[in-house]
Amino acid sequence: MSHKEREHLILEYLQSNGEATVEELCRATFVSEPTMRRDLASLNSAGKIIRTHGGAAHRSVLGENIPQSYREREHSEAKLEIGKKCLSLINDGDTVMIDGSSTAQALLGVISEKKSLVVITNSAKAAMILDKSNVRLFVTGGEIATNTYAYVGSYAEDFLRSFNADVCFFSVRTLTGDGLLTDNAIAENAIRRVMLSHSKKSVLMLDSEKLGAPCMNTLCTIDDVSCIVSERDISNYFPHRKNKFI
Repeated sequence: MSHKEREHLILEYLQSNGEATVEELCRATFVSEPTMRRDLASLNSAGKIIRTHGGAAHRSVLGENIPQSYREREHSEAKLEIGKKCLSLINDGDTVMIDGSSTAQALLGVISEKKSLVVITNSAKAAMILDKSNVRLFVTGGEIATNTYAYVGSYAEDFLRSFNADVCFFSVRTLTGDGLLTDNAIAENAIRRVMLSHSKKSVLMLDSEKLGAPCMNTLCTIDDVSCIVSERDISNYFPHRKNKFI
């Protein structure tokens, strides 16, 4: 069976069943786990599926906004590594904006290592994560986006406009080969636009698995951000923008 034939069978199986484990997909396609994991990585990079803990789900089944429970489990080790790397971009005393993405949430878990910080976020989980820290925290409030722990809407956007930050940290669903930052969550992208416009520097936190096909809504281009932090070196995909990557 060819690679393309396997991908077709995987997509058909996920379309019918919603999601599946690696083991289930191996039985359905008669391939080994290493082969299946490579196939799933390829389909995920192409934007056709969503990797989940121990398996995959079809994008059309999950809908426009991917549930936070899925996003938090996706590549959690990579997100933690990205969060730790981002600490070097924060100075003691900074005012920092952080969006409600699961990748940026990893930064909230380690940011208290810095001193005298002000953090402004639309993450509904921030108060729990930073409960015992010395971080001065402002949370937007507003409407909770479907399937997320992120506040969105005009109330949250207006709240953010009343602040100015030294740096903002955010993530998106995909970075395309031609340098577009895209997401299916239009309301969350609107929040990110406000953060970008009210911060001196902007940092895209990008799990390397998020290189792929465009989603429905474009946030900005690679040239509109100060730098990009990933868990591994992905600068070779953008030879004319290597200076953007950390």
